Amino acid sequence: MDTILYFQSPSKTSAPDKIAGVRRHAAAMNWHLQVMDGLPAPATLAQLVDFWHPIGTIVECGGGYQEIPTDLFEKLPTVYLDRNPRTMPPDASCVSHDSTATGRLAAKELLIAGHPNFAFVPYPQPRFWSDDRKRGFRDALALNGMTCETFCGGRHSPQSVVWQKALHRWIMQIPKPCGIFAANDIVAAEVLTAAAQSGFDVPREIAVCGVDNFAQICEHTTPTLTSIQPDFLLAGELAARTLGEIVEGKRHKANRLTFGPASIVRRASTRTGRRYDPEVTAAMELIRRKACEGISSADVVTAFKCSRRMAEVRFRQIAGHSILDEIQSVRLERAKEMLSNTGQDIASIANFCGFKAANALWKFFRQETGMSPTEWRTKNMRQ
Repeated sequence: MDTILYFQSPSKTSAPDKIAGVRRHAAAMNWHLQVMDGLPAPATLAQLVDFWHPIGTIVECGGGYQEIPTDLFEKLPTVYLDRNPRTMPPDASCVSHDSTATGRLAAKELLIAGHPNFAFVPYPQPRFWSDDRKRGFRDALALNGMTCETFCGGRHSPQSVVWQKALHRWIMQIPKPCGIFAANDIVAAEVLTAAAQSGFDVPREIAVCGVDNFAQICEHTTPTLTSIQPDFLLAGELAARTLGEIVEGKRHKANRLTFGPASIVRRASTRTGRRYDPEVTAAMELIRRKACEGISSADVVTAFKCSRRMAEVRFRQIAGHSILDEIQSVRLERAKEMLSNTGQDIASIANFCGFKAANALWKFFRQETGMSPTEWRTKNMRQ
């Protein structure tokens, strides 16, 4: 069995999905995937190569590894993940996130929500992807006749007290209500903290959207953080497939591929608009977290301080559909995600998504999509 080495960056926000994508292609090729933490010293790399005799490597360039020297891996077929493509040697292959497209998607999301003012908070240290996200966001807003404030707090760590104080002062001054797009979830979490310290209502006065959908951050901010989910699974697949082509001699020129955003995971930090009801927002959060655990409409009504009938009326006024419809919508989206990204059987997916039986999922799925779960999987399974 051939071995490929995967060097994982210190930034773990995207690594699990990228590695899962690589594993999928590795399984099809009968490769062994060996994951390593961090970038090795030249001597260590030589020892690893002598031990594993790999046919190639995939190098993830997150965190502080944005400009990994490619000569370190020049003796091995190598594909770089998320290294700056503009500084890559002409003979090197890489797979990079289309951060400009992510910025455009963030602009669309905040424009649809009806925010009159917009702002961008970049990663404080130089990162090409932060610049690209800013460009995509600003250009999309300009196309729609809107302007964008940009925070400039110096080149500090996002956890730096100096940077955080500057962010606090800036948030006090920007026009509101305002939709803020942060370069990633780490920065977005700091924006939410600064907004809370300043006494602003999130999401009515300040709405915040991040990037990466890193659950350890997004699910533990107050309120929970809306985030754009890049298609990291596809990134891993593309990297492994490109490496295979190099190893097999099918690719003689460098390959530069991109992967875009997969979806927006909406949470409480952006659930606002011209009509706002804090109890409806709380109910939507409860549904998003508990829909697949078998929650019922009656359980959701407990988030309201009124009768069940009035709760349903208020929910429908904001969401445009009933509480049960929202529960079923969350379950359907989770089922679609599992059908397209996993090989689990239908009964397991039905149980995981809160349906009482596989037959219940089958009937509901066909009613909503016109296809059975199996048919939908065949059409949408990522190859």
